[in-house]
Amino acid sequence: MIEIGQFKDIILIIIVYGIVEFIAYSLVSFVNKKFQWLIIQKDEFPTLSTEGLKKFFHHGYDSELGWVRKPNTSHTENGKEGKTKWNIGENGARINPGFEQINSKISCYGDSFTFCRQVNDDKTWEHFLSKLQQTNVLNFGVGNYGIDQSLLRLKREYLTNKTPIVVLAVVPDTISRILSVWKHYYEYGNTFGFKPRFSIKNKNLELIKNPLDSEAKFYDYKTHLEIIKKYDYFYTKKFKKEKIHFPYTLTLFKNPKRNFLIIYWVLKIQFTKKLGKKSFDIEWNPMQIIMKINLNWRINLFKKHNNVELLKKIIENYVSFSKQQQFKAIFMFLPQKDDLGFIKKNYNYYESFIKDISNIDGLFMVDITKNLLKVKNLDELYSDSNEYGGHFSAKGNEKIACLINEMILDLK
Repeated sequence: MIEIGQFKDIILIIIVYGIVEFIAYSLVSFVNKKFQWLIIQKDEFPTLSTEGLKKFFHHGYDSELGWVRKPNTSHTENGKEGKTKWNIGENGARINPGFEQINSKISCYGDSFTFCRQVNDDKTWEHFLSKLQQTNVLNFGVGNYGIDQSLLRLKREYLTNKTPIVVLAVVPDTISRILSVWKHYYEYGNTFGFKPRFSIKNKNLELIKNPLDSEAKFYDYKTHLEIIKKYDYFYTKKFKKEKIHFPYTLTLFKNPKRNFLIIYWVLKIQFTKKLGKKSFDIEWNPMQIIMKINLNWRINLFKKHNNVELLKKIIENYVSFSKQQQFKAIFMFLPQKDDLGFIKKNYNYYESFIKDISNIDGLFMVDITKNLLKVKNLDELYSDSNEYGGHFSAKGNEKIACLINEMILDLK
């Protein structure tokens, strides 16, 4: 039997633990509100903003691709030289000032590095390439696209926007994007980002369609989570492992370095602001932790045969489509600044993949990485003054255009 003294000790331990648990819960909940990458139990089933969905449906939702830049839309954002603006034309491509009335010999598909965020319409690499080639280079890039979505969009747009040359360009992180069905499981907080993906079945590509292929499904998305979790690589591999939940005092230690560094910097930023001081010098620090983790993720994903094989199959499908439609298929990786930083100090983690796909008959490669590694001041080529670097600056886009132009001249 438990004696009264022992019973009191047990009660005291329970009370103390309850207090510590409450403090831990309160702490992580506070940080979660300030920084979405420290995920907690509520992020398992996030509430989708009704107002946010209305705007998303109007400006970006696409039932097949997940999202897209819709015709006749525009947006402003900050770039290296202040405010920048992008505009989408009637055909769904980005406006290309001065070339809109000229026939198009080249079209481009890919992610935000192809779309060219953080620069104006007349500072994209497609615009600079238009000047070099004297043609209207069509820009169908879309932010946060994987190469899977880019390929699907190419197949949808090409019949009405035929060009003898097509450029497919994506960041190396596309290796993670092709494994996602709900972006939220990899990019925490990207809760509207449901998308299609491919898998390999009997050595062939099989399309897994966008699970939320109607606006109505967003309002009961929880009923579709079983199928989403089944096909999303990151739910079990990343999201579940990084989620902090009860008991908070224990799950905080699942990823101690990550969690406590984030908590430290978020609290320091908030404390600095409370004192009325500027926190600019440390504002980037929490996100810097995430960017390093994500870099490690894509490096490791390139080491896994199944992931690399899927990426290669998608590119082979791109080449197959090019032969059907009789256009020249160009492919290139557009590395982020932290990709180049890692490669300079260590090794090119996607070099063996590039060598492998270079043997695909009918594929023309532009080796952007090799040329950018020769640049002494990478800051000039990117729009943000941090380790990540943001997107290419106007100067960076001009250099990309010159490198692509060299390839195109060789094709003729």
